[in-house]
Amino acid sequence: MQSKTPKFSDYAQEWLKIKQMTTKPSTYKEYERTFKVDLQPVFGEKHLDEITRTEVQEYLFGIVGESKYRKAEKILLMLNCIFDVAADDFQIPSPIKKVVIPNYQTKSGTALTLDEEERLIKYCKSHKDIEGTSALLVLLYFGLRKSELASIEIVDDKWLKCKTSKGRLGKVEVWRKIPFTPQVKEVLDYIDFDRARITILCTISTRMKRLFPNYHPHEIRHTFITRCKECGVASEVVSMWAGHSLGTTVTATVYTHYSEQFKLKEAQKVKYM
Repeated sequence: MQSKTPKFSDYAQEWLKIKQMTTKPSTYKEYERTFKVDLQPVFGEKHLDEITRTEVQEYLFGIVGESKYRKAEKILLMLNCIFDVAADDFQIPSPIKKVVIPNYQTKSGTALTLDEEERLIKYCKSHKDIEGTSALLVLLYFGLRKSELASIEIVDDKWLKCKTSKGRLGKVEVWRKIPFTPQVKEVLDYIDFDRARITILCTISTRMKRLFPNYHPHEIRHTFITRCKECGVASEVVSMWAGHSLGTTVTATVYTHYSEQFKLKEAQKVKYM
């Protein structure tokens, strides 16, 4: 009997068009990549009502068998979103409803040790003219996410300003300012902020892996936050610098307004090497 539902490829592309208008460009690109690389080759030519739970389950178990737990989790989430809509549109059961993947322990980030941090600084100093080293120092001493580098601006030679990258499409853009600490002033001669702004992000990962094969660049951000707290900077101020939520209490999120003078004073505590 001829199927009355569209092919998965056609329906998923329509779903992607909606996501393109309702999610951040970076999120949409990840959805699009997952569709083209992972889902289209496997399910693209099948009609929606031809895709079975067993087929999806075996596909995901195959990915888990390669120890790609996070990838399996993302694909399952995307399939669930697509079939949740398709089930309503065509009155078909969702093949994702009973699909499961094993729980796994995510790897928590960690901070560099002081010796490792010193090694990173020496590398950046001795390779000042190589792409990626300025970016590494900016990440280390301002606690940025890699994706935030493209927005950095220097304000009054006292602050680094950047656009927080964890916002959602349609929400007001959030900018934050991180002060120049005594620690960063020790290496300012080795930071080219213009060059850091346009650094290709994969280059940062390459430089990091050469020094620390078991570390991810995001752990430099862990290092910044850890050092600030170890130096006694108020936790809520560190959260502001990192672009994190201040907490769940109304007192912290609504009624606390730290002055720039106070933040600059807190920044003077960050000197440890």
